[in-house]
Amino acid sequence: MATEDTYEATRLERILGTMVVAIVGVSILAFLAIVTAGITHLDLTSSFGTFVLVLPGIGLPIGFILMVSLLIINMVRRRRDASAGSR
Repeated sequence: MATEDTYEATRLERILGTMVVAIVGVSILAFLAIVTAGITHLDLTSSFGTFVLVLPGIGLPIGFILMVSLLIINMVRRRRDASAGSR
């Protein structure tokens, strides 16, 4: 019978995962707001409009970097657990 691997995320993995979801989610909402403003011919030249225009350009790359770092941390942890389990 195969053994069942139980995996519990560390605090760092949970924090990084939450940050990825939050940053990418807000960036996608800002992108949808930009598209909606373009369709309805709203003016985005105010300070908040400028913030909404810049947010996806900054948030999506940061979310990607955080996702890659989460992937690397997860791979290192699984490799360490696998090598400790084989000993």
